[in-house]
Amino acid sequence: MPELPEVETTKRGIEPYLNDQVIKKILVRNNKLRIPLNKKLIKKIIDVDIAEIKRRAKYIIFDFVNGYSIVIHLGMTGNLRVAKKIKYLKHDHIIFNLSSGNVLIYNDVRRFGLIQIYKTEESFFLLDNNGPDPFEKEANADYLFDRIKNSTASIKSILLNHKIISGIGNIYASEILFATNISPTRIGKNVSYDECKKILKESIKILKMAIKAGGTTLNDYFNAESKPGYFKIQLKVYGRDGQKCKSCESNISKITQNNRSTYYCKESQN
Repeated sequence: MPELPEVETTKRGIEPYLNDQVIKKILVRNNKLRIPLNKKLIKKIIDVDIAEIKRRAKYIIFDFVNGYSIVIHLGMTGNLRVAKKIKYLKHDHIIFNLSSGNVLIYNDVRRFGLIQIYKTEESFFLLDNNGPDPFEKEANADYLFDRIKNSTASIKSILLNHKIISGIGNIYASEILFATNISPTRIGKNVSYDECKKILKESIKILKMAIKAGGTTLNDYFNAESKPGYFKIQLKVYGRDGQKCKSCESNISKITQNNRSTYYCKESQN
C-alpha cells in the first residue's frame, strides 16, 4: 500500500501539471472502486480553478475556488500518472482531461482506492478519522505518550493505527522501530515518554529520506512519471528476513502481527 512518502511523492509529481489548469472533462471507465465516484457531482468541478493541492495523511486533496474538493486515496495498488496523450493501460479507471491537453490518469489494479467529490466545508468522513501525521505539529511526544500510556496494543499496531498517527504503513513502521531500537512486540504502556520523542524524531527522518528517494516500490507503486521509488535499497529490516542485521551480527526475523508481516532484530530491538 502506498504510504505517506509515496503519496507525498505522487502529490509533488502531479502538482506542476495541475498549476493554473482546470479540469475540462472526467471520464469514468470503471467505477467499481472502494467507494464509487458520485458522477452527479462531476459538473461541480469542471472548468473551475484549483485553489490548492495538498496531502492529508495518505490522501491527496484538490481544493477548488468554488468550495468543492476532490479527495483521492490510492488504496493498495493505486497510482496517478500524467500523460500528454491518452494511451489506456489495463486498470486505468478514471481520466481527468486538463486544459493543457494533458491527462491525469488514475490506475488501480485491485480497486481498493477511491476518488470522491465533496463540499470543502463539510470535509470528508474518512479524513476526519485520521490523527496527525508525523510532520504535523500536533504529533508531539506529549500527544503520543498520552495516547499510548495505557495501551496494551503492540507499538507496531499503534504506529499503524491511523486514528493515532496517520500516514505510517507497514514498511515504515518496521523501519522506524528498528531505528529506535524498540521491539515491535512491546506494548504501548511500556514505551517511555523519551522513546515517544525518539519515535517521532526517527519517523520524520525516515519519511523525509523516503520522500527524497521517491518512495518505496515493492510491486505496484509508480510515481506520476511512471517511475519506481528507490528507497527500497535503503531499507534496514523490511523484507530482509534471514539476512544479517546492519547493527549487529544477528539475523533479521519476520513475524506476523495482526495479519501483517513485521521485520525486526531480536538482539538490537527490545
